[in-house]
Amino acid sequence: MKKIMIIAGLLIGLVGTSYSQDVPLRKGDKAVQAHREMKSAEERAKMSANALEKKLNLTPEQKEKVYALQLERANKMEKLQKAASAYRKNQMEKRKELMEDGKEKMNKILTEEQLKTLEAMKTKGKERMQNNRRLMHRPRKD
Repeated sequence: MKKIMIIAGLLIGLVGTSYSQDVPLRKGDKAVQAHREMKSAEERAKMSANALEKKLNLTPEQKEKVYALQLERANKMEKLQKAASAYRKNQMEKRKELMEDGKEKMNKILTEEQLKTLEAMKTKGKERMQNNRRLMHRPRKD
């Protein structure tokens, strides 16, 4: 059993490194966008099994077993990703509620003038953050 798990781990590592070398790195490239589109678990398992078949000269029986293993792994990973996504969405909603609740309480505490000053501070902070993002994401001059 240990041997099978070790071999499966090595195979997954081999496939991952072989795919990562073939993708161009430019953001606007359509090949990159097509590659990043989420493929179904069956497609990913088939691609992985085909790549391993070519690189390791697998027999048809081995290819079937590798495909089944990769399909099982891909399905489990998909479930994990969906659960993580739902958790993040739930956390964002909770944070939003907390922020709104805090804002309501702050509005009850501060005077009108203090609220205006606070809003100006927030606006200034947002502008500063947007400027920083622009600076970080501007095209490099090579």
